[in-house]
Amino acid sequence: MHWRVKALVQGVFSRVPYGEGLNYWFQRHVTHSLPINAKGLDEIVERAGRHLAQVRRHLYRPLEDAVFFEFGAGWDLGSPLSFWAQGVRRQVLVDIRDLLRLDILNHTIGLFSRIATELPRKPAGALASIAELGPRFGIDYRAPCDARRTGLPARSLDCVTSSETLEHIPPDDIRAILIECRRCLREDGVMSFFIDYQDHYSFFDGNISAYNFLRYSEPIWSLYNPSLHYQNRLRHKDYLRLFDETGFDVVEEHRRPVSAEDLALVSRLPLDTRFRVYSPDELAIKEAMLVLRPRGGAA
Repeated sequence: MHWRVKALVQGVFSRVPYGEGLNYWFQRHVTHSLPINAKGLDEIVERAGRHLAQVRRHLYRPLEDAVFFEFGAGWDLGSPLSFWAQGVRRQVLVDIRDLLRLDILNHTIGLFSRIATELPRKPAGALASIAELGPRFGIDYRAPCDARRTGLPARSLDCVTSSETLEHIPPDDIRAILIECRRCLREDGVMSFFIDYQDHYSFFDGNISAYNFLRYSEPIWSLYNPSLHYQNRLRHKDYLRLFDETGFDVVEEHRRPVSAEDLALVSRLPLDTRFRVYSPDELAIKEAMLVLRPRGGAA
């Protein structure tokens, strides 16, 4: 699918009544991005394992005693179920939209029996309702819920995780979410983030590169950037600045290596003025995983 067509369709869905339902139908029956398949779940499980490996190196209590928090829970809860499968017992999930569908959730649970990854335990058995997430998996699902103002008690969380979510949030809202996370985290708590810096339209349209969106000015990009598929286009150094300004220290950082091909793609782009202040190496970073700790907390 041409990326501009997808942008146009989701732009319409962003503006009409019942647009969320139309977007769900579109992803399920046109782009077939829902529900996930076994390969996709394997990748989610692997990434969840990377999150937990990082967290274990910095968390001061066992996973089974820790309270995890994730904003941007999404459609299928692949990540939270993967955390449960690897030892996490208590999770609070919030999403600005109530995207969770029981059929999609049960599809994900069923997929765990088919994935190749070895796990200490695997979710099994269809749920009769979303309310069963708590007693079955220790998951407290809250949506719609604003991650900027969660209502959670101060110092009630041990770990905050996020995967492929921050890049879909406006910068001012990221700042507010980080401040709220700082309020809710214990002093010895940690955050583990996976951020994807690529143009997500390139996942659907093989004719454009992961850096395609860097060519557009903000007014032009706004035409292709509907709320249902919003991308902030922040680069790695922008996130580092946001983390620093909201009182977090980066204690672990892993970037996907920049290749010669990545640099060549960036160098050929007619960059918008906004992105000419970055070096090619800064622009070419595609992914990063980071662990953060509240500044002034336990060292």
